[in-house]
Amino acid sequence: MESAFDHNKYSAIIFIDSMVALQGKPLETLPWAELDAEGPILILVVQQVNAEIDKRKRDGRLNKRARAFNRLIAPAANNAAPHTIAVGPPVVDIAVARCARMNWELFDDLDRDEGDDRVVAQILHAQDVPNDRKLLLSHDTNPIAIAARHGLNRQRLADHWLLEPEPSESDKEVQRLKLRVREFEAAQPKIEVSLDFGLAQPQRLFRIEPMPENAKGVIASHVIRKNPSQQDDSPFNFRRDDSYDDRYRDYRTKVVPAYTASVHRFLEVHYAQVPFTFCLKNLGNLQAESLVLRLVGRGGSLHNRFTCYPIFGPPAPKPRTFLDGIRFDPNSIRPSIVGRHEMQFAAGPDRSPVIEIHCADFRHGRSWEFEGIATIDPHHEGPFVVDVEVTASNMRGIQTESFNLALTVENAKIGYLVDLLKPGYKIPIPMMERLKAEITAKNWDWIEVVDVDGFEEQHDDDDEDDGNDED
Repeated sequence: MESAFDHNKYSAIIFIDSMVALQGKPLETLPWAELDAEGPILILVVQQVNAEIDKRKRDGRLNKRARAFNRLIAPAANNAAPHTIAVGPPVVDIAVARCARMNWELFDDLDRDEGDDRVVAQILHAQDVPNDRKLLLSHDTNPIAIAARHGLNRQRLADHWLLEPEPSESDKEVQRLKLRVREFEAAQPKIEVSLDFGLAQPQRLFRIEPMPENAKGVIASHVIRKNPSQQDDSPFNFRRDDSYDDRYRDYRTKVVPAYTASVHRFLEVHYAQVPFTFCLKNLGNLQAESLVLRLVGRGGSLHNRFTCYPIFGPPAPKPRTFLDGIRFDPNSIRPSIVGRHEMQFAAGPDRSPVIEIHCADFRHGRSWEFEGIATIDPHHEGPFVVDVEVTASNMRGIQTESFNLALTVENAKIGYLVDLLKPGYKIPIPMMERLKAEITAKNWDWIEVVDVDGFEEQHDDDDEDDGNDED
């Protein structure tokens, strides 16, 4: 049978396997000049390759490529002649190969039921083309190895000729979910939180031993000598405080002994206070409606003031005057109205582990800062952590984030840290410089002076323990 067209005019005759058509870039766009810059090039497709591609027309992943290939080769199949798919240079034609009847007895190492074996056998039986001009183009190792055993020219398809691999079904599902998440995020406020501790890490904490029994009497006597009775017994004192003697007796017999029993705890608090700055930002395009913000300290408490205990002894009570009977009732003032865009403390800050803040309308582009003080419990096992929770009526779920403070804990005696008789600090508390600065500025709102029983004291500015008598 005569050839339907002239094969001799082609400078390269290339047989492709099904993988080139299904996994490679479209045949008409491939860089054929890398194989033959002059051309023209003839691509021949054997029956086995056609059949394998045809079976993929209903494949969910490859059906589009299979159908595209069928459209590309259809004119050549209909006309039994080459069809130009690229005008080049080089010019590239495609055609269906004519194969002689297969004689499998000549190939005892080939299996007629294996696709790769059938492809190579059909190429070897292709008519009109001498075997020394046949070139197999494939990306798979197996057909290339078979071709090599039978002396057939072969060329491995370069990786850059391949299409980018399609994502797997699981990858597609991940991408779908990511897209869905982005849609959700676009329909809700985008909240960012940050928390920075204001001291170097790791922070040094102390577990302090209680005062020895033989030292309690010495320290109590020292405190009482420094704080004598302030009763005015002169005959000209017409407003004598008749309750003072009993109150001063309680001071000597109850308050001062309670102080000597608890001063090690007071010191632990002074050395365990760490400033922090919390920032809340709405970076999205929507306001956060009915926003609820919670800060929860694990291993300590949160406050917005420095907690100051009477480290060097509680002051003696003062005689009362007629003005002491006048008390200001804060409840007598009508509470202020909180605006929709204002932050309102719903819980704390009050030396408890939890601070909760509400805002009816936290606008997009807005930021809010809170300067607080964390008091770490040196007896807590584990790190100190501030857990932040943010939610709003137009947010899906609760956004959470945690901020850790690295710390070290040492066992110490009171005398290692302070001299209660001098008095003075041997090792300054971490926030000493800030405390001094606030006292110098008379910023008493920043300091919460707490008495021996743990309650906030009513005090005059001049009575503030400024810690300036450190060594």
